[in-house]
Amino acid sequence: MNSKLFGVLVLACSVSACSTLRKSGGEIAVAPLSVAQVHEEIGQAKAKVAEETGGEIVVNEPTLVPFKKMGAKLSPGTEQQVRSLAPALAIARQITVTGYCNRAEVGNAVAGAKARAELVKKILVESGIAAERIVIKIETKTTLHAVRISFSG
Repeated sequence: MNSKLFGVLVLACSVSACSTLRKSGGEIAVAPLSVAQVHEEIGQAKAKVAEETGGEIVVNEPTLVPFKKMGAKLSPGTEQQVRSLAPALAIARQITVTGYCNRAEVGNAVAGAKARAELVKKILVESGIAAERIVIKIETKTTLHAVRISFSG
């Protein structure tokens, strides 16, 4: 994992680590989490992804969400991976969700990359991140079948 990105993620967690909680009436509240709790949730999500994919897809970066080559659905483990990032993203001014689908391997790579990015955005919004803070980008030249979540501010 890029050490600079990891450092920013850890800093964001330590400055304002929080967890989303659903209140009655569908409102979303934020409760503090420790950095250790955020790291533990990310670690559990990574282990679950590796287990569910039979070790085929190993998550080296918590902000890189793997997809199967011809898929645009998340497994329960990769969905948890995305949800576990929400507390760290709570203070970000802008979040970029980049959908990747290799056009050399998939016929309609643009649609695939967009569907992946939209799905991750939907989960982040469900986890309490404001939709207007999330920007979607598409990348079809890279040999990835994934979504990368990055943030600024």
